[in-house]
Amino acid sequence: MERLKWIITLLLALFMSYTSWAQKQTLTGQVILSGGEESHNPLPYASISVLLLPDSTFIKGRVTNEQGKFQLDFTRKPQQTYLLKASYMGCESKFYTLPGDKDTYNVGTIKMKNASIHLKEVVVTAPLQPSEQKGDTTIFNADAFPTPEGAYLEALVKRIPGLSYDAKEKKLSYNGYSINEITVNGKEFFKGNNRVALENLPASFISQLKVYDKASEEEKATGIKSNNKNYVLDLKTKKALNNTLMATAEVGYGTHRKKDINGQLFRFTDKGDNLSLIGNSTNRFHNTPYKGNISNNIGGNISKSFSKDLQVSGNINYSNGRDGGESSSYSEQYLTNSTQYGIASSQSRSRNHNIQGGADVRWNINEKTTVTLSGNLNYGKNRSESMGRNATFTENPQLDLVHPFNHIEKIKKESRINENRQDNQSENRNLSYFLRGSITRQLNEKGNNLSLSVQSSQNRNHSYLYTQAQTTYFRITDIYGNDSVYRSNQYQESPHTTHEQEIKLAYTHVFSPKIRLQFSYGIGLEKENGEQNTYDFSPLKDYIQGQPLPPDYKRLFVDSLSNQSESKKLKHLLAMQFQYQGKAWGIRASLQMYPQRRTLKQENGQSQIDTMAWSVEWRPSINLTYRKEDNYFVINYSGGTRQPSLSDMLAPTDYSLPLYIRKSNPNLRPLYMQGLNMMFNNFKKGIMVSLMASQQFNSITRATLYNPETGVRETFPVNINGNWNISGNASYDKKIKSFRFFVNGGGNFNRHTSLINEEGNRDMKQSVTHASGIYSQIHFSYLPKWGNIDLSGNWNFQQSKNLLNQSNTYTRMYTVNSYISINLPWHLQFDTDAAYNIRSGTGIEGDSENELLWNMKLIYKFLKEKRAELSFYWADILSQKKDFQRYASATAFSEKYEKQLQGYFMISLKYKLNTLN
Repeated sequence: MERLKWIITLLLALFMSYTSWAQKQTLTGQVILSGGEESHNPLPYASISVLLLPDSTFIKGRVTNEQGKFQLDFTRKPQQTYLLKASYMGCESKFYTLPGDKDTYNVGTIKMKNASIHLKEVVVTAPLQPSEQKGDTTIFNADAFPTPEGAYLEALVKRIPGLSYDAKEKKLSYNGYSINEITVNGKEFFKGNNRVALENLPASFISQLKVYDKASEEEKATGIKSNNKNYVLDLKTKKALNNTLMATAEVGYGTHRKKDINGQLFRFTDKGDNLSLIGNSTNRFHNTPYKGNISNNIGGNISKSFSKDLQVSGNINYSNGRDGGESSSYSEQYLTNSTQYGIASSQSRSRNHNIQGGADVRWNINEKTTVTLSGNLNYGKNRSESMGRNATFTENPQLDLVHPFNHIEKIKKESRINENRQDNQSENRNLSYFLRGSITRQLNEKGNNLSLSVQSSQNRNHSYLYTQAQTTYFRITDIYGNDSVYRSNQYQESPHTTHEQEIKLAYTHVFSPKIRLQFSYGIGLEKENGEQNTYDFSPLKDYIQGQPLPPDYKRLFVDSLSNQSESKKLKHLLAMQFQYQGKAWGIRASLQMYPQRRTLKQENGQSQIDTMAWSVEWRPSINLTYRKEDNYFVINYSGGTRQPSLSDMLAPTDYSLPLYIRKSNPNLRPLYMQGLNMMFNNFKKGIMVSLMASQQFNSITRATLYNPETGVRETFPVNINGNWNISGNASYDKKIKSFRFFVNGGGNFNRHTSLINEEGNRDMKQSVTHASGIYSQIHFSYLPKWGNIDLSGNWNFQQSKNLLNQSNTYTRMYTVNSYISINLPWHLQFDTDAAYNIRSGTGIEGDSENELLWNMKLIYKFLKEKRAELSFYWADILSQKKDFQRYASATAFSEKYEKQLQGYFMISLKYKLNTLN
């Protein structure tokens, strides 16, 4: 570590030594428009340029702010003469010779005179341009997509072609790409939580939306962009609303003990600074009937520019809640010569507390040196309880999915394999942090640069699990001839810690404004420590689940079910990245090599493992783009090697679920993944086509040893080949005046491979499942100023076929959706939405899974400036809400039902206080 500190100190000294090689001069002043002796108005956005004589070579430039003031820093060479030029369209340019003996020079007040010819007033009207494309950035004019009065950003997003928001999954996307962050006036806004902006920012406050692939601070400084997409939605607020205070408070109560209390406070400036506070307490979006459901949250965000060279942003959030539910499921387990069927039901409830925060700092030390700092901290605590019951059969029991155990006594005993009842009580505590700092130094005017980055992260997790289980084996008898019964009463403590540190040095050489080449070297250390301490509580006859632990419980330690594991990885990074960005074509290619030494240690009562291995991970990638006018094409290949996790290699055998025993495998080989993505976009015509394919070599999957007498599955990780998938999608999205038309369709095919044996030996057989799907969507919208009408239809077909036993299952779903919002007289607003879902397929009987979900809302606006709103909301009017989900894998097919609330009514009162400029 002393040698590492010495290297860092030497590199930092090398960075800072560059600052003394050239003279820096700072220019200040103000530009005004002179209309006479007494008429002097500040002139914003006037152009200020520094020129080098004798040939007037452009050195650096800037525009004035709204007060006409400017400050410009540049590095001047000795014995050279420089001019300052002030210019503005329609005005005579001004020139000033700059002295060479002053580090700071105030030009004073520059008076610009109007040189244009005055014409009579001409009024030109033209339709508002809804969008435009500038390079990789798509800009939308918010006024071209009118929303109903009082609408929020979510409603605006739904009206813009290419943008979509899934309110259920809370996912925002643009032309199929996920949008990772929403910023306001270029500054961070609750980073990592897009929902805050979508559901709280009024649409009427937004003038412009920009979607672009945002470069990280390091990428901005070096000019090298990685192949990772980081799409951001930036919101520009209307000038009339900048420097205003917006506050909203809402309270609501309804049937089924529904409640909703929330408040927000926002303040934005045109420079991007913002201050925000939010808080809520609600169970409005909990759909299970558990009475304790609640979510509480309070958070704050701030982004501040202390100067043009120092920018700071940060956020903090605290949340806690309770959640509970009831669910049931049905499954088919694919075996070599047959299929095993299973049913299960469970009840669960949990409580959680979480606090997280983050901060980012960008500091331009001088014209050529940039420092960035970022970090986040997270602490979470979760407690949960569950009660479960499951059973397996050799034949399909044909039981009700919603109440699978109601008539289990009617099932003939010959088809029953086992039944398990289990109660769990667990607690999990997690503390993690991440810190990163970088410094980038521009070496010359051409743009060559050197960057140094250091990062450190740690994650500490401590889990506690108490389990009581009873398993009945109907095909094994005890000494009395009865069904064999296995009981377990265990307590486990499992602390786990990971720690990573890395330092990286990168040099970027600029051959021309279009071509850059970067070389980098890094060294990192990763540590992972884990324990599993198991205690047998069976002798404690009087101990009840949930009570404090007995003082002497450690005497019940089970050595064979406990272990200590440790992993260390010392890795080096050798990387090269090439970038060409022309007017139409762009190429980014990189090759990363990670030589590494990994040591693994494990100790338990039965054995000890101490091993060391050398390996090399490779990560190649190439990205090719072509853009001409509104056409954009991209093709991307990426690959990567990944070492198996410590838990897969050295974790002790887990018997916490008696019917599902998990083991590890120290002989796993590294996994290599590769993917190819292609996409074509025509922004103006609204056309998008994409194709994606991926493949894995040495995939890590869990092989299964199945005991047909007990129904116990023993699984362990193995390497296998044959996993790949391919998918494609095409869409057309167009807005014509007040109408929007969207068509989308695509398909996918996945090949899943696993291993299984049901004969008690190690002779595994491949279980291959082909899962395919086809989907389509048609969406039509009419978007007048008085509201909107949305109609859509969806068709989705999914099929799963297992080649081991030729089982074939499918699901077909049709959905028809409508949404209507109307601004009525007397300050009323009426919203209603309906969705009719039709399901058919394997195991789906008649209309039992069809549903019509209809919701309605009426809003009355009153008081001054309509700041108050009284709303009446009726959810699931016909009480038909259901929740069925289906899954398919290489080894099984399953479907799940979760009990839902059916219909509730809610009354809410909202008050908005906006202090405008």
